[in-house]
Amino acid sequence: MPFTVGLSQHIDPGIAVGEVVGRVLDRLGPSPDIALLFTSGEHARATEKIAATITELLDPTAFIGTTACSVAAGEREIEDDTAVVLWAGTLGFGNGPRARAVRLAGVPDPGSDDEALAAAFSDVVATGDHSLILLADPFSFPVDAALTHWADRWPQVSVLGGMASAAPMPGGNRVVVDGSVHSDGAAALVVGGSATVTHLVSQGCRPIGQPYIITSAEGNIVRALGGKPPFERLQRTFSQLEPADQSLVQRGLHVGRVTDERKIEFERGDFLIRGVLGADRSTGAMAIGDEAPIGATVQFHVRDARTADQDLRAALEESTTAQGALLFTCNGRGTHLFDTAHHDAAILSERACAEVGGMFCAGEIGPVGPRSYVHGFTASMALFADCDDAP
Repeated sequence: MPFTVGLSQHIDPGIAVGEVVGRVLDRLGPSPDIALLFTSGEHARATEKIAATITELLDPTAFIGTTACSVAAGEREIEDDTAVVLWAGTLGFGNGPRARAVRLAGVPDPGSDDEALAAAFSDVVATGDHSLILLADPFSFPVDAALTHWADRWPQVSVLGGMASAAPMPGGNRVVVDGSVHSDGAAALVVGGSATVTHLVSQGCRPIGQPYIITSAEGNIVRALGGKPPFERLQRTFSQLEPADQSLVQRGLHVGRVTDERKIEFERGDFLIRGVLGADRSTGAMAIGDEAPIGATVQFHVRDARTADQDLRAALEESTTAQGALLFTCNGRGTHLFDTAHHDAAILSERACAEVGGMFCAGEIGPVGPRSYVHGFTASMALFADCDDAP
């Protein structure tokens, strides 16, 4: 089950696409099962021509892509610069199509795409459950609503991917679906064949203090944790921290909501991390970046480079060698978070021994607990392996 990745930073888009297609043809030959394209910098504007050339010369069975502020290939991360990344692979045996690309509009509601997705799931041959790779424009595709809808309709399908990050306004990003290029919507890649795709999420946070149950809330406003105002709970937690952790709280506080309330003790991977948006000292209420359901268990969290490094390595500890890996990392990571460049790509490439391709996102998609969510400051990864090599 071979995979490969091509990277070009040549300023001429024609030469750049020739270099990455040449790499794939040399390693895999024509018509791979899947291909993903990521363009950044000046080449984001040439995505339509680049995608057309890839379609003509490589002719992948299923082909998706998008534009990003930064990209990743192998052990390298190309931040805020012009580049083309083409990641491709074959998906092992199967007596029918092993992958399909689907154009998603998401309007007027996520259910409007159900027929196209259902057809892809039915068409693609898989030895196990299908995997779905999603690349979406953040301004036009309702990702949160789609993930909720798909979790209800297809709970066995795991979704992983990222939000396009090349443009700060609607209409500026590009989404590729089998060679056609759009300025809105999303591209979904349904993966089958004999590939086992392991989805991993590293949120890069660690808990502080103790868990509390939300006892009063409205929307995203938490009014009581265990019967007391959240700000009072935070003050008590803060007073018991070491100075270094107090500094992290002051730089940015997060809250983790437990995704499986059946557990008695909680550890890394049990929390869905959201930012704390603010607090009202007069009432003690606190606003968070998500709904705050009454009865949910939450715990305050902090994030820093050291924690993010440890969390990424821990997420990859139990994974075995893969042939290919996709990386969707936050545009707030990279050298914005770590002291050294290429952090996430280098660790993933080393630990998985895989051909890595990916992008920096305006929101990362991946599973926490039984379903997938949109995250921030996260590294979401898909590891492709033969069935016999899967973790």
